[in-house]
Amino acid sequence: MRILVSNDDGITAPGLAALVAAVRDLGEIVVAAPDSPQSAAAHSITLKEPLGVEYVRIAGPGGLEGMAISGRPADCVRLAIRNLMDGPPDLVLSGINAGANVGVNIFYSGTVAAAAEGAMCGAPAVAFSAAVAGLNEGDADFVTVAGYCRRVLDRLLADGLEERQLINVNVPLVADEPPRGIRLAEQSDADVIDTYRPEQTPTGATRFHLAAEYAFDKAHPDSDVALLAERYVTVTPLHVDITCHERMAALHALEEDFGGTV
Repeated sequence: MRILVSNDDGITAPGLAALVAAVRDLGEIVVAAPDSPQSAAAHSITLKEPLGVEYVRIAGPGGLEGMAISGRPADCVRLAIRNLMDGPPDLVLSGINAGANVGVNIFYSGTVAAAAEGAMCGAPAVAFSAAVAGLNEGDADFVTVAGYCRRVLDRLLADGLEERQLINVNVPLVADEPPRGIRLAEQSDADVIDTYRPEQTPTGATRFHLAAEYAFDKAHPDSDVALLAERYVTVTPLHVDITCHERMAALHALEEDFGGTV
């Protein structure tokens, strides 16, 4: 099996090294990740600048070489599949992100975007993230987290991951105790409560800086936000088709009003 691994924390991130070490026995591993952190890059791609590629050593046993790319997470996956790999991947993995990607934060996540790009290119894809709130990235136990990620991945592979399937996995903080279990979870649509801090520039202008602290407002039970907070590993199937099919029938009146034309 040929596995493409990417992330949004950058090629030197410990979460990436832990994920690579946890899956390298599954087959040929190809690493293509941003050359610098790209958190909250979402599914953006680079249009007007060329993408540079540098081959670097990935931390961990075996001295695996990876491709550091001067772009966004989606750039890395797309460029690797289109130009840099000997053949298409059988599986795309993204992570392990330093921070959970649940609820509406999925839309901002470069980690999920890298996996989604893999799914868009035809491969099954899984995004892995870890709740490490309050920890410095270097203090997070990504090796233990990677063990839980591998357990989930093994089950997904045993059940059969099909082309273009996209799965989002989040692991709770493991510093004090192990997770309570693994739960399937819907994506929460709870609002995010956050703030922008005003700052005064030397010239008297006001700038606003998004604070790092945020919270979810009233996440519904059995959602990824709620179950992760209850210390479960959450597994959420996603798809790149964001059509609201429930609204399609109700909006057919638009076609009738305009006779199918505008």
